[in-house]
Amino acid sequence: MKHQILIAAGLAVAATGIATTPVSAGPFDKLKKAVKKVEKAAEDANTAVEVVEETRRTKGRNVVGAAAAVAGGRNAAIATGVAASAASRSGCDATGGTGRCTAKRPGYAGRAPTPSAKFTSMTKCAGLPISNAFVGKFGDYTFQQGLSQEKRGGIIDREPVSASNGCIMPSMASGDVLYIEVPANRWASMKGGWKMQCIEMDTGQNANPAAFPSWSNIAGKDIMLHTGNSLGYEPTASGSNSDRSRAWDNDLKRRGKHMLGFNMPDLHNDKGTDFYCQYYNVASGKSVAAFAYRRGATRR
Repeated sequence: MKHQILIAAGLAVAATGIATTPVSAGPFDKLKKAVKKVEKAAEDANTAVEVVEETRRTKGRNVVGAAAAVAGGRNAAIATGVAASAASRSGCDATGGTGRCTAKRPGYAGRAPTPSAKFTSMTKCAGLPISNAFVGKFGDYTFQQGLSQEKRGGIIDREPVSASNGCIMPSMASGDVLYIEVPANRWASMKGGWKMQCIEMDTGQNANPAAFPSWSNIAGKDIMLHTGNSLGYEPTASGSNSDRSRAWDNDLKRRGKHMLGFNMPDLHNDKGTDFYCQYYNVASGKSVAAFAYRRGATRR
């Protein structure tokens, strides 16, 4: 299909290009102009075919990712138009803004769709109430110390979220970080090991462990940002990273909470694969949280 489109486009443009060239132009000028038109038509046709093929491969789920992946040069307008159209249908701003569904870099595949009952019915929630939950990403922020502007790292671009049906969290994308809190005493009462489980949503097969989100890899300093931080997040603490981590641990203890964090991975050559995952307690057969995420080539 791809080669047929390219050949047809090239022949059509070559014929019309030569036919419409002014008579005063020399034979070589006519040929050069015709060749340029054929090359441009080939580029445009190639872009369109790649978008169609990628959309077909992902069953229409990754139109934005397909367009972004092939965008560039003279074809940028074509690909951007496809992406904008898909974005308007999905409610995701693929051209700007601060939402977590924003396509900020080429290769960003967007977030996964809301998982259907086919997947969520396989999750048995542990019944631990989830609170203070948000989705953000790792990044830098600043704060002022006298005349000096200091920079630190933590979780930024936080968007408050909540669980549905007990423990099903909103769908995410590569680079998203999910933070939740549960009652510390009830967490401690659940004996047995915890592990991440994921399946590929297209095939229903067990996911390769490389696709598993990292879990419990968030430190208190990532949540408790420095006092005077440029993002305005509270509560805050001063001092070193260790000082702020201790301050957050103390705050959790005071409130009787246990924190959990999940970091969605990326893969350099993945144009958009959807996974359904749960953080699973082996002894009880129940999960504290479950969610879908889409793995792409880059993080937001």
